[in-house]
Amino acid sequence: MPRLREIRLAILLFGLVLLTFLPRGLSLDRHWASDENLWMHRSRNFLVAMQDREFSKTAQAYHPGVTTMWLGSLALWTIDTTKKSDASSAPFFTPERLSRIRLPIAIATGVMIFLCGFCVYRLFGGTIAVLSIAFLAIEPFLLSESRRAHTDALTALFLFLSLLLWLCYLEANLSRRRDVILSGISFGLACLTKSHASVFLLFIPLLLIWYTKQLNLCVARLLWSALLWLMGTFSTVLIVFPYMWERPQFLLLCGMVGALLVWSWKNTSKAGPAQLTQTALEVLLGLLLAVIGCTVAAFIPIVKSMFWALTDAHEFPKLFLGDIRYNPGWLYFPIVVCVWSGLLTLPLIGFAMSGAWSQRNLKDNKTFRITVVLAVFILFYLFGLNLAAKKISRYLVIFLPAVSLLTVIGAMNIAQRFSKKWIRLVVLATVFALQAVPVLRLHPYYRTYYHPLLSGTSVVESTTCITGAGLDLAADYLNAKPNAEKLQVRMTWISKEFGYYFVGDTLQRHHHTETNSRDFDYDIEYLRDKQITGKTLVDAPDNYQIHNFLRPSIKLPRKLEHVVTLNGIDYVWIYRVLNSPLTNDISTD
Repeated sequence: MPRLREIRLAILLFGLVLLTFLPRGLSLDRHWASDENLWMHRSRNFLVAMQDREFSKTAQAYHPGVTTMWLGSLALWTIDTTKKSDASSAPFFTPERLSRIRLPIAIATGVMIFLCGFCVYRLFGGTIAVLSIAFLAIEPFLLSESRRAHTDALTALFLFLSLLLWLCYLEANLSRRRDVILSGISFGLACLTKSHASVFLLFIPLLLIWYTKQLNLCVARLLWSALLWLMGTFSTVLIVFPYMWERPQFLLLCGMVGALLVWSWKNTSKAGPAQLTQTALEVLLGLLLAVIGCTVAAFIPIVKSMFWALTDAHEFPKLFLGDIRYNPGWLYFPIVVCVWSGLLTLPLIGFAMSGAWSQRNLKDNKTFRITVVLAVFILFYLFGLNLAAKKISRYLVIFLPAVSLLTVIGAMNIAQRFSKKWIRLVVLATVFALQAVPVLRLHPYYRTYYHPLLSGTSVVESTTCITGAGLDLAADYLNAKPNAEKLQVRMTWISKEFGYYFVGDTLQRHHHTETNSRDFDYDIEYLRDKQITGKTLVDAPDNYQIHNFLRPSIKLPRKLEHVVTLNGIDYVWIYRVLNSPLTNDISTD
């Protein structure tokens, strides 16, 4: 019997591994999305800076995207045997190279999903842990971002892991100090991946106050624990970010962080922390302020860029609720969450909240405590994202792991209403299938997902769709033409990823010099171009210039030949230009 149980467990784990890693790891050369060329370029610069030992040049962006560049440069290091010649002797932006750079990110996000599942196992047990891994693996927006050379999926999972480790520590009555250290390390990696993860610092006091009230924990121990956590974060930043290695404050920071780390570790090991003398308290506060001050001073160039990212709207407007806007306003993220949520996500969150509320007066109300934390965490970041002027749909990924765990708690709440085990299993399997099938059927174009009860027309008319989807398929269509390498195709800047797949020549549409010239053979139009072409609801900020590709194109004699459709939405229109040099001789059947 124990042997049979081990076999079942092995099969279950193997299935979870397949479910987590296959959707992330297959067809990684497809669907080149926006900004990925930037992170490929930054990863190459990061690698060159490391090889040249010019560590200050590893600060490539305000994000700062350090973990993304570490993973990307690792992939490039395995491809290019020399630091510069290989990168310049051949086209750098190729689907094959993109696939290699995406792979370590896909693997890292998959591993973190299992680490989060282990933390959930400690909090709730095996059933919810298995479900949490499964639901995290197929959460639509998280899955799509896990396949990109970017920062958002890594940030979300590092931050969620940090939160779960804090919950494990608090629920264990402050008995496992390593949880706090690991949480600090994970939070440090989240901050090094994307700057808005640092706002979690403001959430920590809410978390500690809540648990102090709920479990009557020792306030002094909690403060020492928070300091230990913070020093774990600072240690991670000092070790992982090469930019810090050349700062004049580096050695001083290492000494002060090390002293505070040891001091807080010793005090959290005692049953009750020793009383601080006034002198010791002054030294402690002085060291802490010095660490914060030196770190901020070292990050001044990056902090300035962060301020720009928070206060300036994105340079490209968005279609939102039928209007073209630079700043779509407070309703943007709530509506995007609804549009890109799973089929049952919102109802299951409702069941999770109602079930938790019914347990609030129980002696052991762990589910209630954790559900409240997850809900407040989601609202905390939802509110924070709305404060920033720059609003992009993928930013909401940062709280989607918490949404996924709430969904699991809601599903368990429904299943536990049935007394028979086999009925509970059927309910959970049905809920998972309804969540997973609409997502997995889109492989590898997960970013084209939207709520199954919505129509593609309503989505296109209300929200700006993501970029990159379908351009590889448009290139495949034209690459199959005779003499495809001799074709010239006109595209816009937003559809530039088409050129990474097309074997012929491409040229960008420039309206200020555009004429009725027919020196190209095909003209492609992209959905996002169409969505944001026209007059904006509010004029562009003073420091912005209206991009040429946002203006209507001069009409040419052309004929629609092919449309690329994904998940019921038309993304790319391929027009054959009449009387062009080559297309008269190419069959359009």
